[in-house]
Parts: sequence; structure tokens; C-alpha cells
Amino acid sequence: MSGLPQLSGLLTRNLRGMTTDTALIIENNPMDRKFMQNALESWNLSVRAESDLTRIKEHFTLGDFKIVLFHLVGDVMKTIDVLGWLRMHTKGALIPLIDNGSPFTEDMCVRAGADEIIGKPIVQKLFLQRVNYHIDKQNSFAKEEDELYEVDELKLEVPLCEFRVDKKVVPLTKTEFLLTQAFMAEPERVISRPELLNIIKVKDGIGSSHLIDTHLSRLRIKIKENGGGDYIFSIRGLGVRFLAPEHLARKSS
Repeated sequence: MSGLPQLSGLLTRNLRGMTTDTALIIENNPMDRKFMQNALESWNLSVRAESDLTRIKEHFTLGDFKIVLFHLVGDVMKTIDVLGWLRMHTKGALIPLIDNGSPFTEDMCVRAGADEIIGKPIVQKLFLQRVNYHIDKQNSFAKEEDELYEVDELKLEVPLCEFRVDKKVVPLTKTEFLLTQAFMAEPERVISRPELLNIIKVKDGIGSSHLIDTHLSRLRIKIKENGGGDYIFSIRGLGVRFLAPEHLARKSS
């Protein structure tokens, strides 16, 4: 992989105050490892790049890393177990790197605790955008003690565990609250069902899809019954989106 593209015009970042941020790369391909290291260091991140986990386990505390990029290779079950171990010890974003045509799937990774996956061979622009998103997300979590989300007539105050529809407090179960927080944090993103299961801490298996549908249906009803609009749309084969897809939004306008 040759050269690092000019970041100006592709991504805009505030580099001030980021010199203490740290990132971990676990990648056995030296060219990809060097590319990712150069990209992250260009954002003033302190980067530790290793070919495997051996030195990491011996010399570093995983909780110190803001983002962990881990190339999945080798035995599937053992590697997924390692991914789960990383999730247990990592506070930051955990992003597996998956080779094209490999036996590792998004479902496996999400169930093990991954925040998302990035496919290989690495597409430079996509890599920069996705890592940029997760670093910004980590920074926002660190800076904002009070999390407040607002989407149209809906308002969610996380510290108070309070959800309002058109200024009216609407009681939610713990599961409904977790789903609402995930949706309102990224209302236009399609969230996959495995990721939704991970959010509510439920393992994928028999009946899990029906369980998600039940919680989503109850949440949708609560919003409507209290004067809210239409939210939560299933996108066949992809997942669930909080705000209406563009073609539905145009039709209803």
C-alpha cells in the first residue's frame, strides 16, 4: 500500500489536545501495519503497532488505548475468543480487520463485542473515515459527562434516565432505554440486528430476532401513544434505522 493520502479535504480534525490519545494496532501484515500507524500518527495519536498480542499482554494495559485495530487470522474459534478477551480488557473502540473471503463474519465479531468491522484489503478513505468516527466518539464520551440526545420532539437525558416525547416523560424499561440511546445517538445509521443484540447484552440464538422485534414494537408504540411521530424502520437484510429512510420520508412529506 503506497503513500498516505492528503488528509485535507478528506477529513477535518481538531488536533489540539490529542497528543495523549493512544491507539493499538495488531496486524501481521507489515505493509498494512505501517500504513495504519502512519495514518493514526498523522492525527497526533500515540500508536503502538505489533504483529501479535504477545508483547501487548506482557507490557501494556489495554484499558489505556482509545482504539484497538485487530487483524483476524488463524483458527476461527480461538481468534474470536481472543477478540472477546480484548473486549473485556478494552475501554475504547474495538475494530476487527477482516480479509476478503475469510471465514470471519460480522455476526461473530459483534457477538464478541466489536464496535464494527473494517474489510481488507484496506480502502484508505473508508479506513480514515471509520477510525475518525470512533476517535471522535471516544473524545465526545470523555468530554461530556451529561449525555443529552434530541431528535425532533424526542429528548433523552442519560444521567437522569429520562425520556420525553413532546415534553412528556415516558417511562422506559432498561432494554428500551438502551435501544433508544443507541438510536438517538445515530438516528440516520442502520444498526444491524447482531449489534442491537450486543447493545442489550443478549446472545444471538433461537428466539433472539423475535425478542428484538418485540422490544422495538413496544418502543414504537410508546412513542406513538404519547404524541410522537413515526420512528424505527426495519431495512430488509441490513438492520434497523431510527429515522425514516429517504424514500419513505419523501413519500410522507
